[in-house]
Amino acid sequence: MTFNEAAKSYSQAVDSYETGRPGYPAAFISRLPLPAAAVVVELGAGTGKFTRMLQPHLASGATLVAVEPVADMAAKLAKEPNVRVLNRTASDTGLADGSADVVICAQAFHWFDDETSVAEIARILRPGGTLALLWNIRDDRVAWVGALSRLVDHYEGDTPRYCTLRWQWILRDRRFIFDGELTEFHPHKMTRDGVYARVLSTSFIAGRPEIEKQSLRTRIDAILDANGLGGASEITMPYVSHLYLLTRR
Repeated sequence: MTFNEAAKSYSQAVDSYETGRPGYPAAFISRLPLPAAAVVVELGAGTGKFTRMLQPHLASGATLVAVEPVADMAAKLAKEPNVRVLNRTASDTGLADGSADVVICAQAFHWFDDETSVAEIARILRPGGTLALLWNIRDDRVAWVGALSRLVDHYEGDTPRYCTLRWQWILRDRRFIFDGELTEFHPHKMTRDGVYARVLSTSFIAGRPEIEKQSLRTRIDAILDANGLGGASEITMPYVSHLYLLTRR
């Protein structure tokens, strides 16, 4: 899936993304040098799931810049107070050299793990600044979640994803020092409709015809019913969340 295809799909999934996607572990916030940062840049900010978590932890007068290439997501994000929203790409942020103290990519870096975007990150991040890469990954060790993932993965094609681990080359890039990884178990409570929304917010499913989405809903129902969740008013989706920290040399 190309970026243009993904952007078109995500434009159809703004509400599903906001409803179905989890936030991030609070422990991740405490590992970021936010109180000392004058400028924090979030690349691929989506609808602001992590942006909203950052805001209360910024120093007075600090600037939070959210860069989001999908216009419909950027428009939703623009409603957040005290956030400068740029409808641009990670490879062309328009920001000044060395202007960022912290650069964050939450559930996004696998979309732009190319040399052009990494060069842009290295350009805007000051020496000694922090690069944080975050992902929430469904815990497929839980039977119904594994079944759900197999259903979703059938549609993935060549879409960039965390699980390919292709993006890990940045951990060895000489422009950065890899400082380590933090892993947290992160359960996310949702309604049954939230489970549907989570699936429909997936880039390679969001753009599918409505009849196919309805078929997916029926198959999700079957998975939940088969695993004793048919009558549940609240369902917990287990995630394993990863934070990778790097420092700009």
